[in-house]
Amino acid sequence: MIWDLYQQQQINDAERTADKAISKADRYAGDISDLRNHVERLSLASQAMWELLQNWAGITEAELETKMIEIDARDGRIDGKMGTAPINCPACGRTTSSTRDTCVMCGAPTRRKHQFES
Repeated sequence: MIWDLYQQQQINDAERTADKAISKADRYAGDISDLRNHVERLSLASQAMWELLQNWAGITEAELETKMIEIDARDGRIDGKMGTAPINCPACGRTTSSTRDTCVMCGAPTRRKHQFES
């Protein structure tokens, strides 16, 4: 009898854990869908801006590619990503993350190197 109660409790715990995992997976699936839509919209906007630059400023594909490689290499790696690099805090001078809005050491506001840094 005690063993049966114990087993039933284990089954109930496992079912609750499974339900939580399903709920979390559903939320993540929604987040992924939202991110895909966002990326598609950003890709569309980037393509539109690129075509405008080509038409109005006469910039070539080669110039675009050169600039993309230059920007990619700023973090020391050419990996197709706009990476981040540590920065020095303007208040305390210690090294902090460029992905944060404040210094991890003193809490002072920091400036990102560029507008698109995440």
